[in-house]
Amino acid sequence: MKKITILLSLLFISLFSIAQEYSSKNKKAIAAYETALQNYQLLYYDKAEENLKTALKQDEYFSEAYYLLAGVYTQKKDTTQMLHALQTCVDKCGGTNLWSRYKLAYEEYDLGMYKEAFDNLQHFKRANEMHTSSTLSKVEENNFNDLYEKTTTALKLQENPVNFTPKNLGKNINTQFDDYHPSITVDDNTIIFTTNLPTNNPRIKQEDLFSAQKVNDEWNKSTPLTSINTSTNEGAQSITADGKTMFFTICGAPNGLGSCDIYMAKKFGNTWTKPINLGEPINSKYWESQPSCSADGRTLYFASNRPGGIGKKDLYVSHLQSNGKWSKPANLGEEINTKYDDESPYIHADGQTLYFATDGRPGMGKKDIFATKIIASDNSGTNNRTTWATPENLGYPINTYEDEAHLIINAEGTKGYFASNRFGGFGGFDIYEFTIDETFKVKPNPVTYVTCFVFDAETKVKLGAQIILSDITNNEKVFISNSDQFTGECIVPFIEGHEYALSVEKAGYLFYSETVSLSTFKGSAKVDIPLQKIIVGNYVVLKNIFFDTDKTNYKRESEPEVEAIGRFMKQNPTVHVEIEGHTDNVGNATYNQTLSEKRAKFIALELIKIYGIQIERLSWKGYGSTKPCAPNDTPENRAKNRRTQLIITAN
Repeated sequence: MKKITILLSLLFISLFSIAQEYSSKNKKAIAAYETALQNYQLLYYDKAEENLKTALKQDEYFSEAYYLLAGVYTQKKDTTQMLHALQTCVDKCGGTNLWSRYKLAYEEYDLGMYKEAFDNLQHFKRANEMHTSSTLSKVEENNFNDLYEKTTTALKLQENPVNFTPKNLGKNINTQFDDYHPSITVDDNTIIFTTNLPTNNPRIKQEDLFSAQKVNDEWNKSTPLTSINTSTNEGAQSITADGKTMFFTICGAPNGLGSCDIYMAKKFGNTWTKPINLGEPINSKYWESQPSCSADGRTLYFASNRPGGIGKKDLYVSHLQSNGKWSKPANLGEEINTKYDDESPYIHADGQTLYFATDGRPGMGKKDIFATKIIASDNSGTNNRTTWATPENLGYPINTYEDEAHLIINAEGTKGYFASNRFGGFGGFDIYEFTIDETFKVKPNPVTYVTCFVFDAETKVKLGAQIILSDITNNEKVFISNSDQFTGECIVPFIEGHEYALSVEKAGYLFYSETVSLSTFKGSAKVDIPLQKIIVGNYVVLKNIFFDTDKTNYKRESEPEVEAIGRFMKQNPTVHVEIEGHTDNVGNATYNQTLSEKRAKFIALELIKIYGIQIERLSWKGYGSTKPCAPNDTPENRAKNRRTQLIITAN
């Protein structure tokens, strides 16, 4: 929808002015103009046009009449006549009314005519400097500087286009109606989007959610989410990496707190649960919409017009706390939000790269898509402060003079998805994809994924278990989710250049331990995760316990694993375990025996000190090189033998 320009805003103000001073002194011209103003206010645009033509016949230098005539043509969607009216005003009145050239430049910029707008602004600037008696008000000066910056920025972006070749997702996704706001899982195989459908009332349309699966690199026919869709509007959705949790917007719902609220639904097997209103503090009596969740669904970004923000609509973030409640939403601050509209947030699966739309920053016009990255985080205590890089415009032709929003990027950072009515298509807005190369501005960190299948090691029964992925460099939990209780499936994303401790945990079972990184798996991979029941003699190799050579205290990177042991011991309070230390056969056997025992003891004592595990539930023993798990014939096998294990001794 075309915004109301400064031109029209000034006209509405002048309508109620008691002592309006006009550029014309011709009483007949003024009378015709004021009649036109009344008709304009009453939406009688044809009558207003006739009145204004009469006024201009009486005084062809009546600048306000040209401005209002341009406003009439804007409402009648006649761009050619609108520009002609303003150009005529410049030709007739530009010598005495320099501001007429600004108004023309404003509309030219709004239509993507950047070169023409820039030329008019340059002319305005030179003429104003020559007329020493002409002084701009502070408001006019700010308006001019703002438009000048926007226009020069747009020209630079247009002169340096980015690689952008959109491809329609096809008839199985797009319809003759408006299809937009796509969300996609981390494996690129499930898409959920919004379609605006007709109803029995020709004046009313209904937003519903649809989904589709990709098979052999082709999208199947989309189907409605019947368990989610209702007679109200559902849309603006976001899904977790595994496609099992969805956040979305419902407007006008009976149980809503405001005009639009954010809801959540979970998927078990192939069925979505009934939507749940997230309630306070996420929702309020104001407008909350356009949620975007982190890969594990524990961090939520959204847009709101609630009081206390920086602009009209601001972006906020909330975190799911250990008690299961959402934290008070934090405004993303002036690093992101402007005094205008900031909306359509999309947090990439890397958890670091944020894309959003705004009309508050210089760009191609209206709303442009910008991107930023987290450069520092402090989650200690109550500070919870995130520092963002300066947002960067994604460039032309991703952005144009029209409104752009709802861009998402796949996990690998190789494809973008968006909706547009710019390229023809099947009707209205269609969903497109485009390839992202090295020239793309603000590329996200590549995220790969592992598809896990969790099951009982003995019975092969599929299990729902908690999946915890921790960055071993700082013990930050970057992903927490659950495998599907019916299929045992889970999808775990992780970022290039990072090593993670993967822990799979379920009450009554030994936890699973693995070290993973992008180099561990090439592309997607399927991993079977058998969980052992807590039976005396069962054990787990602690693959995320690390020691420096000849050192008995573990490295900091081992903290996620030790924490996992602590959780296991607390979840299963009757269990007794032994920590076993093992080495390879290099070096003195007695030395290896002592080293392995000291390492095992250090772990046990840390569990007692940090996690409060009773000493009688713990024992430790060093075996040196006496119990190899592989031949000591290669560096790789010797590395396997240098290990720590946890074995059940009593239950």
